Amino acid sequence: MNWIKDAVVDVIILLVIAIYAITLNEILQVVIWVYTGLLFISKLLAFFMPSLQRRANKSTVPDYIYHIIYALTVGMFVYAQDFYFAGAWGIIWIFSLIQSISSGKNKS
Repeated sequence: MNWIKDAVVDVIILLVIAIYAITLNEILQVVIWVYTGLLFISKLLAFFMPSLQRRANKSTVPDYIYHIIYALTVGMFVYAQDFYFAGAWGIIWIFSLIQSISSGKNKS
């Protein structure tokens, strides 16, 4: 259960997204756009920079937790009918799946 402290930021962002999905607050929308852009760029760079991938693999958070967070996030954006966000987070989720599969092959 030590991994919970590693997932705090992700859970906070999930809560921010849940509040946004309910209220459609414009300030939260800007915060989410910035976070989504940074996360998207970091996932994309991890494909081309092995050092970033190794650093990401040091997290103790189980992969399925991230997949649950991404699924909930995409679902909340679809609920809010914000399909640009849903698409961006869907792509982030796909990047995460690819990285998870490739790191699983490297471990064995």
